[in-house]
Amino acid sequence: MAVKWALLLAIVSCLTATTCGRGAPTAFTQLQSVSTGALEIVVLSDHETIRHGKDSFVIEFRSRANGNLMDVGSVRASASMPMSGAPMFGSIDVKRTDVPGRYAATGDFSMAGTWRMKIDWDGSGTPGSVSFSGTVQ
Repeated sequence: MAVKWALLLAIVSCLTATTCGRGAPTAFTQLQSVSTGALEIVVLSDHETIRHGKDSFVIEFRSRANGNLMDVGSVRASASMPMSGAPMFGSIDVKRTDVPGRYAATGDFSMAGTWRMKIDWDGSGTPGSVSFSGTVQ
């Protein structure tokens, strides 16, 4: 009987967790927010900054009217750092997640500093882009 209760408790604990077997959900820190038209584009990270080298972060597209996440289709991003002579380029790979409007990004920034980032999307009827400066540490 005790084994059944222990098994039942384990199952209930697993079902009440948001990510069974993976621990508590990751808490994100908002690093950047840029608005354009009806959208707010938010850059989030599970740490307090984007780090130089390879790092991952999240890009969300939200309605400015109600804050709800909005699917914007395919998303591309790029990064450059102005330098004397020629700019330095970083890479950002963006992929959809299971949550519409939330995209997983992986960046590769060769050094810390202020990077110029550009995000483009091609959503049905509402393609667009936004550029902003972001700090990489």
